Amino acid sequence: MNEIKTTINKAPEGSESPVANIYLIYSPLHYLAAESIALNLEKNARNFLFFLKPEFEKLVDQSKWNATAFLPWPRFYPEKGFFGRMRRTKNNLAAVEKVCSGALEIRLHTPVIDTEAVNYFINSIQYSHPGAKFLVRLIPDGLLNIQRYPMGLLKEMLQYFKKLRRLLHPTLNYYTFSGDRIGSDAKIVDRIYTLRGFPHEYDLAKTVEISLFHLNVHPIEETTVGIPNKRALVIGQDLIACKLFSVKDMHSVTLGIRALIAACGINDITYKLHPRDQQRELSHPDYKELVIDEPLETYMASNNYDLVISVVSTALLTARMILPDSCRVIAYGMNILKYRSERNKKNVESTFISLGIEMVNHSLRL
Repeated sequence: MNEIKTTINKAPEGSESPVANIYLIYSPLHYLAAESIALNLEKNARNFLFFLKPEFEKLVDQSKWNATAFLPWPRFYPEKGFFGRMRRTKNNLAAVEKVCSGALEIRLHTPVIDTEAVNYFINSIQYSHPGAKFLVRLIPDGLLNIQRYPMGLLKEMLQYFKKLRRLLHPTLNYYTFSGDRIGSDAKIVDRIYTLRGFPHEYDLAKTVEISLFHLNVHPIEETTVGIPNKRALVIGQDLIACKLFSVKDMHSVTLGIRALIAACGINDITYKLHPRDQQRELSHPDYKELVIDEPLETYMASNNYDLVISVVSTALLTARMILPDSCRVIAYGMNILKYRSERNKKNVESTFISLGIEMVNHSLRL
């Protein structure tokens, strides 16, 4: 993955606009949010999509963008040799700065600004395009957005050590900020996009609600005898890696979910593996695995289910928005999660309640 391949498409209407929008994304939800913003709120601007993970190339509808490109995440795809991460970052900066040529206003859209894969673009673009107005706009990142995450004085001070890279590569000038870790308090951030129905703690003067979907749900498939073929979707997670569950907890919850689905009279069960799940959490031998070349959210919008279940996945929230009321959306086993704080627990639970997601406690113990 050492080469960056940029695909330039036939420019849509507004290709000569003095406004250039840059979207840096690395999850399916980020992509859907970016597409919604570009098509509904920025259709008269130039919209450029850059994805930091290679698997997104097959998910992107290139006809909706002026240009798309894979920017290898420096931490995971460094250049060969010494200082490979820094050289990868420099190459990424050059690729993005090129498409901003001639713009009078440049807007960087990204879910957070603290990660180094994103942060260096802030000062670099401003330096390479001094005549352009520059702004950052935050796009939704699911459950990360339901509360603020103050960095504290120590983490704020540690940002200045990242500026030392300028001694080796002058273009690598880390943008320092204070307050919320994702950047919602930063002066450079003028707008924060939020998902409709999601609670948050951001400045209301900065927030703009967006909707991800136009519902296109197909009728429930029926068998030859006319009886609905009930279907369930189990969404995997990476809770063990995040230290929210022990291995024993996960095994017990997996059996609990299987028992609940059986109690609902459903035998057609599909399992969607989480991209970062190394242990196939929540998987069961009875399940069929779902393998798709599109975001799970868009897949659910055109494939109906009677039951969607997981533990605390953001996909449960979008499922509740997408699927009809006849579909049960269940968060199972949240009562035994090892929450990071009591505040986090209350925020997550209030979010699920406000969106109409059922929360079923886990009581099965091995």
